[in-house]
Amino acid sequence: MRIGCVSDVSLGYGSAQIGLLLESLAEHYQAESLVVEPSVPTLAPRHNRFPRFRMRSVHTAFGPYTAAGRVEYVLAAARIIDEWAPDLLVISCTFSLPVLLKLRRRPAYVIYNSYESIAHYGEFDLEMNRHLAGRIDLILFPEENRAALEIGRCRFGDIPKLVLYNCPRRTDRLPLPRESRSGRFIYAGTIDPVETFAEYYTRLPAGKYPIDLYGPIRAASEEERKTLRRRLEDSVWYCGHIDSQELAELRRHYIYSLVMWNPRNENQLYAAPNKFFESIADGVPPLSAPHPQCKKVIERYGCGVLMSDWSDVALVAGLERASLLYGTSEWDAMVSKCQAAFLGELNWERQFEKLKLHLTRQP
Repeated sequence: MRIGCVSDVSLGYGSAQIGLLLESLAEHYQAESLVVEPSVPTLAPRHNRFPRFRMRSVHTAFGPYTAAGRVEYVLAAARIIDEWAPDLLVISCTFSLPVLLKLRRRPAYVIYNSYESIAHYGEFDLEMNRHLAGRIDLILFPEENRAALEIGRCRFGDIPKLVLYNCPRRTDRLPLPRESRSGRFIYAGTIDPVETFAEYYTRLPAGKYPIDLYGPIRAASEEERKTLRRRLEDSVWYCGHIDSQELAELRRHYIYSLVMWNPRNENQLYAAPNKFFESIADGVPPLSAPHPQCKKVIERYGCGVLMSDWSDVALVAGLERASLLYGTSEWDAMVSKCQAAFLGELNWERQFEKLKLHLTRQP
């Protein structure tokens, strides 16, 4: 039994669900697995984190995320997959879907892991998805609303479909007690004036809200980036950019995790990021803007604080409310509810159980 995967990103840099899905499939079938990934010059390969997989990085002359680079990557990936001849093939995101057009041999079973918005890629990709729907055996989505939109637009019809949340693996590690917490809020992710409302943090009264920011600062120029960093440091703590393993150890010591990004398009509105579910797993209640999936989870489990909207006023109101709750029995209850949600539904093993119902036979 052989499994192949064509990834749209270099494994180990975000998109943790690709590695989790492949690891679980390999365990389920006791299969050999090959992952094809794009080579990104600024990112060192992290193949050592995936010892169970054979890894093939594809270099492209103009970078994989240009129009020419995407074509070059797809052609190379198709050749590698044809040589590997997998029984089961996982296609990650519409970016990698054109590989199905170039394969000489169709694998027995094709899983399309559509974890990014198809519509965000434009009309060409929507039409390509319609054309290739007949070559797909199962589609995975990260969120219900996006799934409904994509199914209609791409005419996926009777293809089996599943919604799998971007949850981390189950662990027996308990949340830290209140006395081991720093008393501070954490934001981890891209810090951008438009995409993640970085300007909001510069308007907060200096030192009033104990917020630590982790992640790359993005701006139109290096000078603007430096200016934004100086302005941020007048109000909050900027702690630099750390990798996911360091973040996983640090986050446990915080009292809330800020989850907020600009819902200016469909891609930015629906599915919750990995950090939302990772915070719940760590017993760090999310303070979240009302993105549909975040809102649904927080309201269902009572495991966080929900902002009223995406404005700077709503952020301040959320910080005030969360600060008042900390140190009370209500905050303790939120931490307990995070743990219950994580152990009950919001872990990868539980999500994969839904997929296993479609894997009862060998491809």
